Amino acid sequence: MPTDSPQGQQVPVAGSNAEIRPGLPLYQPPPGGRIARGALILLALVVAAGFVLLLLPQSAIDKAVQTLQASKAAELPSEKIALLYLGDEITPKEFHIRGIVRNISVDPIEKVDVTIRLYSPENSLLETVLVRTDTESLPPDGTAEFHLVSPEYKGQFGSYSVDFKLRGGELLPYKDRRGARQHK
Repeated sequence: MPTDSPQGQQVPVAGSNAEIRPGLPLYQPPPGGRIARGALILLALVVAAGFVLLLLPQSAIDKAVQTLQASKAAELPSEKIALLYLGDEITPKEFHIRGIVRNISVDPIEKVDVTIRLYSPENSLLETVLVRTDTESLPPDGTAEFHLVSPEYKGQFGSYSVDFKLRGGELLPYKDRRGARQHK
């Protein structure tokens, strides 16, 4: 084993057979070595998890998926209104959007507003309009209508979307029932 001399040069220790080569640094791992090693360990864990999934019976995987879906569904707020109708009409100089919603909760809902987003034919957002329903209070099983008129329409809208909120700003989840027919 070498020792340092007072002049800073390495000299061999008596009885050592080690060859000293001045100027050669000690081995140091490459700078990306730790990262590469960590990536290999992570890859090995992913492959092992894949093998475990292949070996599990399909019923176990189905049950895990259903449990995960049920836990996520419980976190979502329940719908309070249903969208019954949404349609548009183009007149010579105006674009109309009309809709009907129903309160499907057991409590009255106060001050429902409709957010209508108007998009260009290229799907970029052109305008967002807030429209009030025709009633201030929507009783259980009651319906309300909304109507937007865009004057001086020249074909600038390619599509639109609607969302509902309470006048205080809270988002109002809804169920799309436009295609459902209810029989009494």
